[in-house]
Amino acid sequence: MILLLLLGPPPVAPAEGSSAELRRLAAGEVLVTLAPVSPAGGPREGIGRGVIDAPPDRVYRALTDWAHAEEWMPFVERSDAAPQPDGSVVSFQALDLPAPLGDRHYKIRARAGVASRKTRVWRTRWSYVPGSGNVEDHRGSWELTAFGDGRTLATCRLYTDPGGAVAAWMMDRATRKSLPWIFDGLRQQVRRSRYDG
Repeated sequence: MILLLLLGPPPVAPAEGSSAELRRLAAGEVLVTLAPVSPAGGPREGIGRGVIDAPPDRVYRALTDWAHAEEWMPFVERSDAAPQPDGSVVSFQALDLPAPLGDRHYKIRARAGVASRKTRVWRTRWSYVPGSGNVEDHRGSWELTAFGDGRTLATCRLYTDPGGAVAAWMMDRATRKSLPWIFDGLRQQVRRSRYDG
């Protein structure tokens, strides 16, 4: 994975949003919105924001552990990780989704890195490897920043177009429901000892 080495302690970024949103985030709520991807319609991109009670570097280690995604990602039954010469990781993922989506499988190419301008930001993003599975498209990203001492503000963007006869509204509903489950799984996953510094 691509990791830009940074010197010095990470500064704490001021979280963006209204004071009411920040209070909801601090209390553990996951805020979810849907954004259009294409003017022609189709499934929308889900955007989830939530706070995780672990520092960003620990959360980042869990997120970039692609081989263990099935331990915490909803519906993922199998995943692996194959590091590539260009620094990316290719991960096969097999999912067992509720009807009418059914079994889905595909490969994604993931990249990760840490950047610092005014504040340190941990990022990972992934996209569908065309022709590798039975979806039309799939992509997403995570962005992590410090949220006070020892906590992380995480933003997950998730887009899936299963293709076929699955209605866009149905995929939007599935995305909206699954984002809080994804955060719940990640909150548990970061506690594993394999992510100790």
